[in-house]
Amino acid sequence: MKIGSFNILILLALFSSALFSIITPMAQELTVALNLSGEEQVAYINSLFLMVGAFSSIIWALLADKYTKKALLIVSTLEWSIFTFFTIFSTNYYSFLTFQLLTAVGFGASLPLIYSISIDLLEPSERGKKFGLLSAIYVLGNGLGQMLSGFLIDFYTWQIPILIIAIGGILCTVLLLTIEEPQRGIFELGKLTDSDEIVEFKIRKEDLKMIWKIKSTIWLILLSFFMFIAIGAISSFLISMFKNDFQFPSSIATILLIIIFGSQVPSGILFGKIGDARLEKNRKGRIQIILFCLISGALLYILSYSMIILLGKAFFIIIIIFILLILGGAFLFGGIDPLIQATLGEINPPQIRSTIYSLNYLGTTFGRSISLILLGIFFVQFNNQYVPGYLILSFLALSCSLILIPLFTTLPKDILNYDVKMHNSTENAKKTH
Repeated sequence: MKIGSFNILILLALFSSALFSIITPMAQELTVALNLSGEEQVAYINSLFLMVGAFSSIIWALLADKYTKKALLIVSTLEWSIFTFFTIFSTNYYSFLTFQLLTAVGFGASLPLIYSISIDLLEPSERGKKFGLLSAIYVLGNGLGQMLSGFLIDFYTWQIPILIIAIGGILCTVLLLTIEEPQRGIFELGKLTDSDEIVEFKIRKEDLKMIWKIKSTIWLILLSFFMFIAIGAISSFLISMFKNDFQFPSSIATILLIIIFGSQVPSGILFGKIGDARLEKNRKGRIQIILFCLISGALLYILSYSMIILLGKAFFIIIIIFILLILGGAFLFGGIDPLIQATLGEINPPQIRSTIYSLNYLGTTFGRSISLILLGIFFVQFNNQYVPGYLILSFLALSCSLILIPLFTTLPKDILNYDVKMHNSTENAKKTH
C-alpha cells in the first residue's frame, strides 16, 4: 500500500511541476492570441505565478500541522486542476493572469506536502533513493511542460497543452483519495507514535527557535537558495539559447532539452543511492557527494560555455563537445537536490518538516526568479546572447561550494542530536505504555 501511495505522489509531482514551465515556450502564440503588448507580459505572469506559489506554500505548510496532509493535498490538487482548466477560456491579459495566479495557490502545496508525506511513508534507509526519484520526476515534469508546449504548439492552439495538464491534475485528485495516510514520524518512533507531544504537535512561535538551533538546516536552505539563483534559469531558457545563439530549429532545441535534463532522472536516483550508502559509514557522506556533484558540474558548465566564447561555433565538433559537456554538468547537478531533501528529513523532527520543506521550496522558488532576472539582464548586456550569461551563472554555482564548508562541522552534530532525541522519545513512549 505504501509503495502504491508513493507512486501516486510521483505522478502528482510530474504534473504539478509541469505547471510553471508550460506557458513560456508559447509566449509568442499567447501574445497574439490574447492581444498582449509583448512577450514580456508572459514572463511577468510566470514570475508572479512562482511568487504566489512560494508564498502559498507557507500557508499550506502551517495548515498541514493542523489538518491531515492527505486532505490538504487533495484540496490543493483539485484547486489547481480546476483553475488550470479555466485558463483555457482566457480572452485577454487580465483573465489569463487571474486564472494563473489562482492556479499558483494550489500549486504551492504540491512539493512541500509531497515531500512531507513521503518522509512518513519511507523508511530512513530508503529516503535518499526515493527522494532522488522524486527530484528526478520534478525535473522530468518541468521538461514535460516545455515538451508539450514546444512540440504541440506547431500543430494545435495554445489551449491544448494546458488542457492536458489540467486533465492530469484531475486524475491525480481521484488517485489521491486512495493513498494511505501515514502516521507522522512513525519510523523515527518505531510503532510508538501515540504520544500527543509527538503526533499532535502544533506550529508555535517556538518552532522557529527550534529551526534556528539546527544550524545545518539553515545552511542547507541557504545552499538551495543560492544554487537556484545560479542554475534556476538554465533549464528554463535552454531552448531559447539553442534557438537564439545556435540558430537551431525549435524541435531540435526541444529534443536537446529533453536529452540534457532528462539525464537528471537517473542521476538523482543514482546519487541518492550513493548518498544513502555513504551515510551509513560517515555522517558527512551525503555532503561529500553534494560537494563532488556541485564542483564537478559547475566546472563542466564553465568549460563548455568558455569553449563556445573562445572558439566560436564554426565547427560541428565544437558544438558536439559543447552539448556533451553541458549534458555531463546537468547529470551531476541532478544529484544535489535529492540529497539536500533527504538530509533535511534526517535532522529535523517530524512535527516541523512541512514547514522546513516549505521554507526550502520558498528559497528555491525565489532563487529561480532571481536567476531568470539575472539571465535577462545578461542577455541584454551581451548583445542578445545567452552563453555569456550562462558562463557567469556557472561561476556563481561554483562559488556555492563555499556554503558546504560549515556543514562539514555542523551536520554530524545535528544528526547525532536528532538520533539522541528520537531515541529518548521512543524510551519515553515505552514508559507511558
